[in-house]
Amino acid sequence: MDMMGRVGLIEIPMLIAPDQKAWMDRMIKEGKIAIPPGGTLEKGSLYSMFVRMLLHNAMEEQKRQEAMEAEDEDDE
Repeated sequence: MDMMGRVGLIEIPMLIAPDQKAWMDRMIKEGKIAIPPGGTLEKGSLYSMFVRMLLHNAMEEQKRQEAMEAEDEDDE
């Protein structure tokens, strides 16, 4: 996945709890969910970027875990 937005995106409905939305709103307001350098984005885009980054990190962690498991199997 290219985090610079060069990949086609699809739109999906997403539900989150009210306290999670309040947390995301607070993080955006406090500048803790970063806006790309030199850019301004509407709040919806920041939500999207944040969720995409979480998914990207989860996918990378899964790959790392699978590699570690494959190493362990090789050691046996």
